[in-house]
Amino acid sequence: MSKTEKNFWLDVTIFVALLITTLTGFFLWLVIPHTLDIFYLGLPRSTWVAAHICFGIMGLAGIVLHIVWHWDWLKALRGRPLAGMQKKLRANRVVNRIMWFAYIATNVSGALAWTLHLGVDTYIVRVPDRLHVVFGVAWTILTIAHLVLHWKWIASTSERYMHVNLRGLTTFRGKKIYRQGE
Repeated sequence: MSKTEKNFWLDVTIFVALLITTLTGFFLWLVIPHTLDIFYLGLPRSTWVAAHICFGIMGLAGIVLHIVWHWDWLKALRGRPLAGMQKKLRANRVVNRIMWFAYIATNVSGALAWTLHLGVDTYIVRVPDRLHVVFGVAWTILTIAHLVLHWKWIASTSERYMHVNLRGLTTFRGKKIYRQGE
């Protein structure tokens, strides 16, 4: 398996894990009432929380591996001033840096919120819970921006390794982002 293919499948795994984490997070925040004895879609709230945490840890492990695999590229960018970079690379670097801070804040506030709820019979929404939601939403928005910035690579490697034709997804807000053969 080539380095590009390994990176692609790692990215797919990270995407699926963090998509499930995000969806369970939104369910826990907006849909499932904050009571411990509630069931939603036949599953107790504790199962939704466990799925949220387990897939979040899987995504975190994948992101750590992703950073390790891209370390040389990250090191090469570290000494370069933003002003000297191409516009797209500069945007990518800024989004990635803010995204990284939001991701760390999401995980730290989530771990703190989870720790505060251990052994408690009633569910009380505290400041770490609220921070976890705020940073999680910010991270989700930044992840979407990250995916848009990398759309050409995503489309071309998806076609190559998954044999998925993404030619129908050629525009974003009216701007061309990818066309077969470019």
